Amino acid sequence: MSARLLARAAVYAALYVALTLTPGLSSIAYGQVQFRVSEGLLAFAAADVAALPGLAVGTALANLASPLGLIDVVYGAALTLVAALGMWAIGPRPWALVVPVVVNGLGVPVELALVLDLPYWPSVAFVALGEAAVMASIGAALLMVVRRYGDVLGLKPRRPLT
Repeated sequence: MSARLLARAAVYAALYVALTLTPGLSSIAYGQVQFRVSEGLLAFAAADVAALPGLAVGTALANLASPLGLIDVVYGAALTLVAALGMWAIGPRPWALVVPVVVNGLGVPVELALVLDLPYWPSVAFVALGEAAVMASIGAALLMVVRRYGDVLGLKPRRPLT
């Protein structure tokens, strides 16, 4: 891993943590009904390989504050990495924004059911709805930036737009 890639990954991690733990935003970042503004950063995973480890580490660090405990540090980071890998495989296309909705919408409720004894299917609806709202707004806006200015920003998607 080059120093440049490591530095970009660290920036993604720091941004994710800052956006998750910002007062006012942190109160809606955990639990059955969640709206993580930081999840919008996943749009960068469609075009920048540094976003994959960066956002996974950022999720792990942000989840140190989770009421679910250490399981959320590991499990949440794993879900973010899976979503980021799926987005990287698709590239900077609009349908890449669906990947985190599906991964987190189906994955987070497993943890909520096991740790908090919350019902699975209602949690799927709540988590997926929150994730979809973030992806349709912040994620879509950032994906437009990636698509328009990715070359200026030095982003090299695995699958270029054609």
